[in-house]
Amino acid sequence: MHGFKSFAKKEILKLSEGVTTVVGPNGCGKTNIVDAIRWVLGEQKSTVLRGGKMEDVIFNGAENMKPLSVCDVTLTVHNNKGKLPIEYNDIEIGRRVYRSGESEYTLNKTPCRLKDINDLFIDTGMGSDAYSVIELKMIEQILSENGDDRRRMFEEASGINKYRKQRKSTLRKFDATRFDLERISDVISEVEQKVHGLELQLKRFKRHEKLTEQLREKDIELAFLKIDRYRGIMLPLEQEIKEYNHLKASKSDQSSVHEIELERHRGIYKQQEEELNDLQSNMLSLTEEQQDIRQNILIWTEKGRSAVITIERGKNEYSTNNDRIALLKKQIVEYEKDSKELHESLDESLVTYKKEKEKLEKIEVNYHQELKQLDQLQNDRWMQQRTMANDRSIYDRTSNLIDEKKNSRDLINTKILEQKNESKESSSTIKTLEKNQIVLDKKLTIEKKKYEQAELELLKLSDRQQHLINYHSSLSVKKDALKDQADFYKELIESNEGFPEGTQYVLENSKSFPGVLGTIADVFQVEEKYRDALETGLGDLSHCIISKDKKTALQTLDKAVAKNAGDLTIIPLKEAVNYKTQLKKVPKNQNIIARASDIIKTDKKLNALAEYILGDLLIVKDLNKAASDMGLNGWTLVDLNGSYAGSDLIIKSRQVSEHGNLIGRKKRLEIIAEELEKIQKEEQKTVNDQTQIEQELKIFKSSIDKDYSSIQKTQGELNQLDSDLMRNHLSQSQILENISMLKQDLIETERIIENSKASLQKLKPAIEKSENVLEKFQEKVDKASQNVTEVGKARDSQQQILQDARIEMVNIESKRDNLVYKSSSANEQIKDIKSLQNNILDEEKELTVSKKDFDQKILNGEKKLEKTNAEVQKQRSIIDLKQAVYRETYETIDQIQTKIKLEQKDRESLLENLKVSEFKANELKQKIEIVNEQIKERYDSIIPDRLVVDDSEEDLSYKVDKIQRSLESIGPVNMAVQDEYNEDSERLEHLQKQRDDLIDSEENLRETIQKIDKIARKKFQETFKHISKNYEKLFNLFFEGGYGNLRLVGDPDPLEADIVIDAQPPGKRNTSLRLLSSGEKALTAISLLFAIYQVKPSPYCILDEVDAPLDDVNIHKFTKVLKQFADETQFIIVTHNKLTMEIANHMYGVTQERKGVSKLVSVSFD
Repeated sequence: MHGFKSFAKKEILKLSEGVTTVVGPNGCGKTNIVDAIRWVLGEQKSTVLRGGKMEDVIFNGAENMKPLSVCDVTLTVHNNKGKLPIEYNDIEIGRRVYRSGESEYTLNKTPCRLKDINDLFIDTGMGSDAYSVIELKMIEQILSENGDDRRRMFEEASGINKYRKQRKSTLRKFDATRFDLERISDVISEVEQKVHGLELQLKRFKRHEKLTEQLREKDIELAFLKIDRYRGIMLPLEQEIKEYNHLKASKSDQSSVHEIELERHRGIYKQQEEELNDLQSNMLSLTEEQQDIRQNILIWTEKGRSAVITIERGKNEYSTNNDRIALLKKQIVEYEKDSKELHESLDESLVTYKKEKEKLEKIEVNYHQELKQLDQLQNDRWMQQRTMANDRSIYDRTSNLIDEKKNSRDLINTKILEQKNESKESSSTIKTLEKNQIVLDKKLTIEKKKYEQAELELLKLSDRQQHLINYHSSLSVKKDALKDQADFYKELIESNEGFPEGTQYVLENSKSFPGVLGTIADVFQVEEKYRDALETGLGDLSHCIISKDKKTALQTLDKAVAKNAGDLTIIPLKEAVNYKTQLKKVPKNQNIIARASDIIKTDKKLNALAEYILGDLLIVKDLNKAASDMGLNGWTLVDLNGSYAGSDLIIKSRQVSEHGNLIGRKKRLEIIAEELEKIQKEEQKTVNDQTQIEQELKIFKSSIDKDYSSIQKTQGELNQLDSDLMRNHLSQSQILENISMLKQDLIETERIIENSKASLQKLKPAIEKSENVLEKFQEKVDKASQNVTEVGKARDSQQQILQDARIEMVNIESKRDNLVYKSSSANEQIKDIKSLQNNILDEEKELTVSKKDFDQKILNGEKKLEKTNAEVQKQRSIIDLKQAVYRETYETIDQIQTKIKLEQKDRESLLENLKVSEFKANELKQKIEIVNEQIKERYDSIIPDRLVVDDSEEDLSYKVDKIQRSLESIGPVNMAVQDEYNEDSERLEHLQKQRDDLIDSEENLRETIQKIDKIARKKFQETFKHISKNYEKLFNLFFEGGYGNLRLVGDPDPLEADIVIDAQPPGKRNTSLRLLSSGEKALTAISLLFAIYQVKPSPYCILDEVDAPLDDVNIHKFTKVLKQFADETQFIIVTHNKLTMEIANHMYGVTQERKGVSKLVSVSFD
């Protein structure tokens, strides 16, 4: 390990077989070794490692040592017995952590996860939290009433941790499956509701689709008639356009001669324009060349002037450098002269220094001789003084000891008296605490019962709340379904779907037909179960319109015919009411349900109409039997499914219309509205109930929280009482032990006082003799000290002389070196200046040549400029002549164009007439094109060239408008409803399959959990049985009698039951482990630990000061058992007990040579 807690430097522990002890003083870092093993095995709780956060395990610095930024620990496990499920014989586990919080794990130097290490050690007893590592503080945890730590040891020994892990994983999957199942059930409910709504939308869509197809056919026919009309108008216009085009051609021949002449002059004009542009381009080039020459002459002049200035500056600098060289040479001569003089002075100073140094060496020899003599005398005096001081110290200490022991004797007597008083008080307190404990136990039992009852009530309220939530959801689904049905029926009633066109027309235009009262379907009401039967029995009569009287009926019929409304049937109410029908008697037959007219619910004055229409219609249970029954001949029969057998031998069956039943639509809508209102009221009531329950739950939870707080408070008081009682018992036993020890101390103190008085009498003569000898030694030391002082003064004086000589010599040498440096620096400067002078001469030659070159270029440029100026003047004259000819050609072209314009006026009047005719023709073509485009855009179709159309254009327009109104009455339609319906139906089917799969998965997971529990339960019971037997034997062995037992209590399931430890040492009948002393608790825990080891021994075991509470007798028992197990298990014991150290095969000592930094020292006894 390196950098782990107090181990700043790398340390290696080689833990061999047998028993290895780790010893050292308190605070040296022994337990840090235990923490390091826990940590490398994957311990994640920083509190277990005695820290606040995981970074606290990194060495945090010490005196003269900086904190480290990383720590790492490596543990090598020999798997020679195959305890670990891995194929390697040696397994190296490593862990490293950085101050940044990053952590690394390795397995055989390969990076791995913490899970890999946990899986490797699971159920082996070797994990970070297994029973292979036991600390003194864990003994109290193992024996505490909270048996989680105890149970974990048993489960580790049983090897069921992996089953626990599998069970947790399976339970997580089971919970996830349950959640998914609930979620998918909710989704299925929503999708089913959506599919139902889409079914209604699909019916509207199909109706819309049918009307759209009719509209397409009529629209194409209407477009065909319009195009045919437009083409008839276009024929005479096309003839006119041909005549105008012929006249236009004859006029164009006359104007062609002038245009040819105009074209010729335009060619000449263009040629002259190109020549003029070429001349102007040449002129521009010459001008640019002229400017370039002038610019170059100016640049060359400036460069020549600059060269002259640079030559003058170089000459001045050359002269200045010559003066500097002369001055430097003069300085060099002076430096060499001064250096020679200083060299002679340096030789003289060196001779003087050597003479003074020889004198100092002689004085030094004399001084050391005197000093040596003084040291010898002082040593002799010190030896004598030490002897006397030792005797006097012994005398003084003995005197002080006598006084101290007398005071101790008085103090011990006082303490004995105090301890006896405390013992009486402690006994009284224990009795009081035991009475209070009984009272609190009863109070806690009552409060727990009250809390459990309150929890049951809370659970009932929660169940009721959940029931209301589910009921509210179901009401919402029903409400939405009823709303969809209501919308559907409203739409049917408003659009009069299912009625003939004539009936629809009359109903839609009710204001134009004031005498119309409605239809048969509207005035006849019937129960839902008879609806199909009645619709079939009525047949087309259900479409009949009812008018006030016959006159109104005839007027309505005339208006409908005039409007070409379509099929229409009317019954005059007045005449129908007065019409009397002789009804036949209904045969007695069990197959007959009722006469149709008897089940009709309508106004009393319409009963005669019902009997007239439905008086001979019988509703039967079985149509086949009724049809073959001779007693029913002459009757019209219909069953509840709508199958029909007429008296005229016509047999038919009813197919449900896409528009639903005609009879009772309005009544059905009213019923739906009533149901919807009831559901809304029920829904509001449910919401109010939910609010009330939520308030009750809130109040109840507050009450339960108070009860729980009271239980916690009582439990805390009881725990505090137990703690106080245990503390008082410990205090009582401690007081008795203290009294016994104080009496022994009193006897020992009296003995020491007597012995000390005898020693004082022997020491007095020896001290007086030592004082006389010491006075003689002091006189000799004083004389020798005076001689050393005199010689020392002479030595100091000579050292000062020598120092002055040396300083003078160093000053002369420094001056000489400075002059040599100045001389060499001056020579270097002369070389640099001469090099610069040569550069100046070379630059002057180059600039002189450049000046001559620039002068020649300027002369040549001026000559070239004169030639260019002459050429520019010549070009200007030529351009002026060309421009005059160019203007004359332009004027000729203008005259010819005037002639052509006069001829064009005659042609324009002709063209105007041609344009008017062409415009009209194009307008008609555009109309035809617009009609074609409209049809193409609306229906993606082409109007045929030939089409047989029976209706006129006006009739078709009326039909198209009528169809469009019907489409508008349907309202907006979801055009993608078919795809949505198919998609959601498939989704619903897929979700239902998923739900079935989840139900199967839930059952499989439940079976898996049961299998895991069965295996784990069996292994745990077997292991518990063996451990219990071993515990009884080992308890008797350690305590030499008594009673020890292990029991499972509480839950009947062994995996959930509490493990109770019974421990009654010989002669005691305590009922609680809390009443055991610290030593008895330690022996009980050790008995349990070794009982587990007998069942499933761990390859290694670490015991951290578990022997601290044991006395020597029990330590012998403890070490005896350790030796028995040492053959199978490697023990590492942190201890302060010498008897435990005696059985060790190897020992490691932990020290802190530097404060805060631990170091290992090993000892082997083999």
